[in-house]
Amino acid sequence: MVLVGGNGCGKSTLVKCLLGLHRPDAGRITADGRDYRAIAPAGLRAAVTTAYQDFFHFELTAAESIGVGRPEAIGDREAIRHAAIQGGADAFLQQQPQGYDTPVGHVLDGAADLSGSQWQRLAVSRAFLREAQVLILDEPTAALDPMAEAEVYARFAALAAGRTVLLVSHRLGSARLADRVLVLSGGRIVEDGRHEDLLRVGGVYARMWEEQAQWYR
Repeated sequence: MVLVGGNGCGKSTLVKCLLGLHRPDAGRITADGRDYRAIAPAGLRAAVTTAYQDFFHFELTAAESIGVGRPEAIGDREAIRHAAIQGGADAFLQQQPQGYDTPVGHVLDGAADLSGSQWQRLAVSRAFLREAQVLILDEPTAALDPMAEAEVYARFAALAAGRTVLLVSHRLGSARLADRVLVLSGGRIVEDGRHEDLLRVGGVYARMWEEQAQWYR
């Protein structure tokens, strides 16, 4: 599922509501028919995870920077590497002097100075490590070049099996991979459907698609 819309339309607010960080002023949010207010916070946190575009840089070893996503697995190298493969971080971590034991950032001695793209891959890997039922990715490819972005989206499509994935994006190319596209405007969902169907409707989504597509012609 992909959530799209212009700046300030309410995408981030909706994500925070789904994560249980905000509560609605009116109405209610349900999961499998259960009101969020009836779900224990610990249970909700275990079922939902996210990777934001403004993620935190954990300046630890590479393995620990991923492992903090699920502290009880911080010493589980197999689980951490599996998450890094899913998040696209394994390839560049294998090239580091100490592999997954390489410090990252600027604080620790001998630390590797990562690019914005590499930091973002670590953040996405942290989200995958949690193995949550609902995975929310907020602009997960904002720091990636077009080729890397295409690779990540192809991997997301394969990893979505068996779980709910909500991808928040300004780049509409990702919407072609989703089985459902939600268009947000003015704090409301104004369109809901598949990419091809929304193009035929000729509404908000179709106009956004056309505006972006013209830059590639």
